[in-house]
Order: sequence, then structure tokens, then C-alpha cells
Amino acid sequence: MFVAIILAIMLSFLSILNANKLIGLKGQLSIRSLSIQTVILMVTPIVALIILSIVLINFHSLYQERIPHALLVLSMWMLMTNSMFIYRNIKDKNRNVITTIVLGFVSFLAAIYLTPLDRYDKLFNSHYYVVPLAISLISIVITYINLIRIRKVCLSM
Repeated sequence: MFVAIILAIMLSFLSILNANKLIGLKGQLSIRSLSIQTVILMVTPIVALIILSIVLINFHSLYQERIPHALLVLSMWMLMTNSMFIYRNIKDKNRNVITTIVLGFVSFLAAIYLTPLDRYDKLFNSHYYVVPLAISLISIVITYINLIRIRKVCLSM
């Protein structure tokens, strides 16, 4: 569990660093494309949460286990898609893309590894479900803050 906390801190730091790289390119990016992409990245997780809540409420039990699991996997996928979005926009601008690639790769591996519920249970047992819930909520909030900052700075020309 300690490794998961350290990994979450590292991914959050990389996410903020990568958003700052994209914000540094203000004026060099296509405003229309950036606007559409950020809207998609902000709306898609909300739709996923609505579908997820319907599925959990109607078809499953063990809410205290499944909700943190679903949010943690969702937050890892959000980090991965945001890193792909940032990579797509900075790759041709002579920016250091190593941190973007690392964020995408590590969050992708974490999402794949944590998707099966039995692996998630090995990492977090029933007494510590508050830890993945906190990690996922913090990651989701940081992702949305980064997207809002990108929209505010890059689209305010």
C-alpha cells in the first residue's frame, strides 16, 4: 500500500508538470482543437461515473469495495488519456516529452494491473479502502484542475 501512495504522489506531480508544459505553449496551439479536446476530456469521465453508478447500484453489492476500486481505475485511465492529450500537443514543439511518456506508461500499467478486483484486493484490504478512495479523488481533482487551467490560460487569447 505504501508503494501505491508513493506512485500516486509521483503521478500527481507528473500530471501538474505536464500541464505546465502545455500551458507554456500558449499561443502556439490550435485554439479550436484544444477547446474540443478539453471538453471531451472533461465530459467523458462524468458520463463514465454516471454509467458506473447505475451499474453498481443495479447489479452489484459490496459497495465499500467496488466504489473505491472503480474510482481508482477511472483516475488511472484519466491520467493516461490526459498524458496522451498533452503529448499530442507538445510533441512537435521541442518540449521534453519524457515525463509525459512516463506518466502515460505508468498510469496505463497501473490501470491494467488494478482492473481485476482480485489484484486490487491484494493491494488494498478491507480495512484500508479509504486510501484508494482518497488517491482516486485527489487524482481526479488534480486532473480536472489541470484541464481547467489549460482551458483558462490557453483559450483566453
